[in-house]
Amino acid sequence: MSGTDTKTRIQVNNSVFEQADDPGVGRTLITALANFVVPLIQGYTIAPGIGIGPSYTLATSIAEDPSASADGAVRTGSGLTIEGQDLLVALERFAASLVHSQNGQRTENASPGNLNQLGSPATNNGDVDTLEMDSSVQPVAVRDGYKRDYGGLGFIVTEADTKRQRLIKRNIERARDVVFNNMPIRLLMFDQDGTGITLVERSEVMACISSEIISRADLSFPYRDWKLEKYAILSHTWLPKGEVTYSEWRNHTAPLDTQSPGYDKLEKFCKVAAKHGLRLAWMDTVCINKDSSAELDESIRSMFKWYEGAEVCIAYLAETRSLDDMAKDKWFTRGWTLQELLAPRCIKFFSKSWTALSRSPADHSDKLRGPLVSKICDATGLDKNELSGSPRLLHSVPIWRKMQWAANRKVTREEDTAYSLMGIFNVSMPTGYGEGAERAFLRLVKEILSSKLTSVSKLEIVNWSSTFDHGLANLGLYSDISSSALIPRGPHAYMHSSSNRRVHFRPASAPITLSCMGLCVPVLLMPSSLVRERPDNKFSPKGDYSATFHSSEEKSRNCIYKVLDGDLFSANSTRDGIYIFAVLNIADEAGNVLLPENGHCLAIKLFPYKPLDGWEIPEGLQFERGRRHFTFDIAYHNNSSFQISKDKLNRHGMTLRTMHL
Repeated sequence: MSGTDTKTRIQVNNSVFEQADDPGVGRTLITALANFVVPLIQGYTIAPGIGIGPSYTLATSIAEDPSASADGAVRTGSGLTIEGQDLLVALERFAASLVHSQNGQRTENASPGNLNQLGSPATNNGDVDTLEMDSSVQPVAVRDGYKRDYGGLGFIVTEADTKRQRLIKRNIERARDVVFNNMPIRLLMFDQDGTGITLVERSEVMACISSEIISRADLSFPYRDWKLEKYAILSHTWLPKGEVTYSEWRNHTAPLDTQSPGYDKLEKFCKVAAKHGLRLAWMDTVCINKDSSAELDESIRSMFKWYEGAEVCIAYLAETRSLDDMAKDKWFTRGWTLQELLAPRCIKFFSKSWTALSRSPADHSDKLRGPLVSKICDATGLDKNELSGSPRLLHSVPIWRKMQWAANRKVTREEDTAYSLMGIFNVSMPTGYGEGAERAFLRLVKEILSSKLTSVSKLEIVNWSSTFDHGLANLGLYSDISSSALIPRGPHAYMHSSSNRRVHFRPASAPITLSCMGLCVPVLLMPSSLVRERPDNKFSPKGDYSATFHSSEEKSRNCIYKVLDGDLFSANSTRDGIYIFAVLNIADEAGNVLLPENGHCLAIKLFPYKPLDGWEIPEGLQFERGRRHFTFDIAYHNNSSFQISKDKLNRHGMTLRTMHL
């Protein structure tokens, strides 16, 4: 800008404007508008029609800042930045009323809508170009809002532009939340027919989504209908060799073996995903960098969420040729595939030849309806309600029942027995391969006990192995690491428990904690005798409750337990010994103790170190804890109720204690 004593000469976009020298705000404002605002808002645009595809990469700043493009701002339509629009709107009344030509004339010198021309020269006395602004700018109605022509500048600012910028920002923020919090670390991206497969990071996915959002003509339709944040996910069993891994994909010095069975699986999976209208897919063999312990840990802890968030889960059964042999496929025996079956909203099963095993529509899950449901239930042991339930309703399933689902499943790394159950129990813990299966399971138990979500009571976790045989003994049910006799070594302890379904638990009145002293739980202690059954042997209970049952652990089939036997401490007792059954599935409420309503009790047997002189079991009495779980039915006499007043427990021969077991 150069000037004389009486004129200020301004040159913008090859046009020269002169203004009478004004020591007031007019000169300062014109200078600011011409030399700062005008170049800022006029100089940047985004070319229309940006394509979206695996090869397209938008500047990182878009993914990181939804209000910024590669040059600092998102601009569409008029080419104005959000800041420029806000500035012009704020200056509309102020600037237009202050900036005048030398003789005060007000003329419109620009053609509305011409974004390539900053202003048109106006002749004053035949030789001076004057920059003038209309002090009475009025909004003009247009199809999608209102436009304002800032006189002399040739800009059109529409309210629709400002609304669009806000929609772009909001949609990019939503997309970032989905991509970086819910999607896998990296994915396979491919063309519409499943070819042109590339491996992309989350940031690259975010860049493509940002580009799509910016190029959309209509941003008002529901966000959930957009495709680039949706992906397919594969559930399969690994090949003995030949799987395509992340390191081979990223670091190979020679072309990949596209004839290998692993690459064939990857390629056909992507084609199936493309037929579902998707452009992204996830496959654990190639999408996880197992050389990174941090990434492997994050992937394992996020796996359930990734399967739950997938648009469709493709279950590839490599040993299945038809529905007839489906239930025998190894896929149904693996540890990780349990959560891969339960987590997805929609799962589709494919045979060895990549033929769909169900003729149901693409958006109908094979586990919800159709001929596959009964096959899946037979192969997994789940019932139809458990199979079709929403992943969010898993917390309503008893803890012991979830353990039963996993009891027979096999894993390659022993610790995965516990790690593969994190998502099913909605807990998270660091992985530590090398710690062993038992330590991993014990840490899983601690996380379950400390979590907020559970079906009824955390104490359900003790409901295991209520029957006993030599086969179970050889499985090694009892933990060598846990300090509690109530915690087993792993899910297999819940396998053979036919009476488990009858054991009901009530909500706990206090936290159930596991420490070096054992599991801290309230129990109802019931003395019992072990006697030989005789034809003339009569049983008179101490109070209004009693139980008699035979235990398979005793060598003699003629021996039975008599719980709360009235003759236990009498001179006429024929007992072989006094034992204490600690009943676990009770509730300690204010003033009352609640027995299970169906009368089916789960208990552990205790051996007192000192002889008992009466029914009242003193505080602090030491016991040897048995490692055997018992179930028996309590009988109610004299119209008694499952609810017992605490001050009447002794009359029935019972004692309430909180113990570490």
